[in-house]
Amino acid sequence: MQALKRLWQKTGFGRARHAWGLASGRQAWTLVGLSLQSANLWRVRTSSVLSPQPGLSSLDASWLSQALVDASHPSKGTRQPLAMSLPDADIVSGQMPCPLQLPKQDWPADVQLEVAQALNLPPEAVNFDFVLTAPGVTGPSHLQWVGCARSVVLQHQQQIRASRVWRLASVEPEMDALRRAAQALLGGLPSVLKQAPQDWQFRWPDEPGAAVGGAVVENGALSDDVLRETLASPAGPRLVAAGLALKAWA
Repeated sequence: MQALKRLWQKTGFGRARHAWGLASGRQAWTLVGLSLQSANLWRVRTSSVLSPQPGLSSLDASWLSQALVDASHPSKGTRQPLAMSLPDADIVSGQMPCPLQLPKQDWPADVQLEVAQALNLPPEAVNFDFVLTAPGVTGPSHLQWVGCARSVVLQHQQQIRASRVWRLASVEPEMDALRRAAQALLGGLPSVLKQAPQDWQFRWPDEPGAAVGGAVVENGALSDDVLRETLASPAGPRLVAAGLALKAWA
């Protein structure tokens, strides 16, 4: 699925030479910074694991603000844009028949109601996005949607803002970020077993469909099973964070 603009109104990264992604985790969070080396070629600049202080539960994310303050980044004094992932546990997803009888500007309202029903929340309490799928051999086009409680995003926004050195620029599902990183990683997923994270390089194109990392960027190029296995590995959170950082150049 494409970047989920309605999950969080993207405030923009600009065309900076550095970008950061923050991957949420059960026991810790992972912050990865990428630097642009040449045209569309990125490499890891920094990689940090942010963990709660002794005595604090990892479920209590109040520690995250201070951990982000302590995490280094190159431009002290200015808030740096930060892309963040949401785990599957925080989102709902599905699809619905495309309401072709309605004008496109009315589609978001229909999707918002669908997401609100799935979350058992009022429509104004959800964030969401959707994409139009191409018609298949066996059926018409559908709207593929994903959403979360708005309170989840607002909580993370407040934690990141409290750090005074970062600002939340975008939010997306962790699987989307992981897919982007896996497709862009030079050498493909097998290379994560051969290289340290600081040696990872990513080639991310300006135009969808361009060849990167030895493969063509297509949503179906990597199976969900492969991605979930990768996500559960030690390299998974770092790849998610790297995929989030690549969003700056998407």
